[in-house]
Amino acid sequence: MEKYRDLFTEKDTTQMSLFHKDNIQTYKKKINRDLYDQFYGPVKNIESDYLNTLNVVEKQSKLGKDHILYKNFQNLYGNSLSSNIVLPHLDIASLTLTDLILVSDPDDCERLAQKHIKKMPNFKLLLHDSLISTTDNKHWRNQRLEYVNSFSPLELNDILHVSQNRAQECSKLLWFMSNNGKDKVNMSEFFLNETLAQLQLAMFGLSNDFQEKTNKNIRDAFGGKGKGYARKYAFDLLEEIKKSNGPLSESFNERNPETDTEAYGNALIFSFAGHDTTGHTLTWLVFELCKNQTWQRKLQREVDTFWKEQGDKKISTSDFRRLPFMTRCIMETLRLHTAVPNGSFRVLIEDDIIKGKDGMVNVPKGTFVQIFNYSRHLNTELWGKDAEDFNPMREFEDNEIWNNEGYAFFNPSSKRFSPFLYGPRDCIGKNFSQLEMRLILLYIFKTYNFILDDKQNREIFNNHEINKATMAPMDIYDPVNYDNKGFRPFNTGMYVNVIPRKIQTHL
Repeated sequence: MEKYRDLFTEKDTTQMSLFHKDNIQTYKKKINRDLYDQFYGPVKNIESDYLNTLNVVEKQSKLGKDHILYKNFQNLYGNSLSSNIVLPHLDIASLTLTDLILVSDPDDCERLAQKHIKKMPNFKLLLHDSLISTTDNKHWRNQRLEYVNSFSPLELNDILHVSQNRAQECSKLLWFMSNNGKDKVNMSEFFLNETLAQLQLAMFGLSNDFQEKTNKNIRDAFGGKGKGYARKYAFDLLEEIKKSNGPLSESFNERNPETDTEAYGNALIFSFAGHDTTGHTLTWLVFELCKNQTWQRKLQREVDTFWKEQGDKKISTSDFRRLPFMTRCIMETLRLHTAVPNGSFRVLIEDDIIKGKDGMVNVPKGTFVQIFNYSRHLNTELWGKDAEDFNPMREFEDNEIWNNEGYAFFNPSSKRFSPFLYGPRDCIGKNFSQLEMRLILLYIFKTYNFILDDKQNREIFNNHEINKATMAPMDIYDPVNYDNKGFRPFNTGMYVNVIPRKIQTHL
């Protein structure tokens, strides 16, 4: 089983942690001292600041607050949230102390992401040779070319009825979870369950029995619970795929893997990324609409008009164009509560120039760069003084909301906005994510009003975002417990009261 690691539940802390003072003398060193003179950052003296900063980064990463740390570094040591900064970095794949340029300048972000497509090796230990983690560009291209077909408009229209049926069913499940409206509902748990169910039933075409048997268990495993279960799930999923005919299963079955661990890694990453980002986005959206009931009512009016016009006709993806305000709510949520705050990790495939303290700096081939989403999406220079407010009616640029068309099949992005990252390594599942979000929102806002639970409402001004590779809400009812290595097994939670809009709608 060593070949098929399960570092979700069987963490090798000597490799997965960022910094180990007991092992520091054994690490190789590949530190480019010039970068610390040319870029902003907390390291002023390599000898005294490098390891101390690395230690601070590790501690904040364990707390799920490293995105906030980096933003603070930009404000403290740089000129603005557009400042690129340099940080010490431990390459966990080779146990080498090196450097990482955190890129937030909007011009640099777009250009570097599109040009330097080679991934850093930081996910290989966790996800092997998967589509997202392979560092071999040819291997990535071959996988991308085959799997991207699963998410084409034709395929999505073919499976839309499966997603719609599940969305209709989930509206009933929500009422059941609320104990007929008597209890608060953890919307994070609800949405994560539903987005994984959507992925398994529609994209993989799996049986509902398999979905119900594995849904909760694999989500717990991704959170670190259930020793060895992520590995068991991956192999069970690969077996189930062989007898399934969803578009993603067909791609798995037609592809001849190039390495022993490629299919295993993809079983893990498609399952994780295929539900987690979407589930959290829906949770944050409901949270923001609970805070602003005017926006919630505006969305409900659009939803009501949609259903009145739709009648009994079968929904197609083109129908989503009649939901421009829903699109604005989704995109504004993706901006304010960036689904992947860390963005994307790359290796420069050749020398390039990046904006430093005093102009453009020549940075050598092989340097690690992180295309950082979090600061750019909250940057007042780019979004205005209300950048940290939820405002779906803000002035989006054309490509950020598909030219106001309401729905399209190209990547919504700009220099300041990349919720699904930049092409050519943008999120492969973005189109399915957009589809399932709209279906779920159509059914639940047709049926219910949402109000924050009293305690959730009292905690509203505290920062409950935690960075677990995706931006999750921290469970306010979860007691703070750490294991003996200082890790906190975070549970996610966002609690609301569910109120039927009409008595008959939940029956």
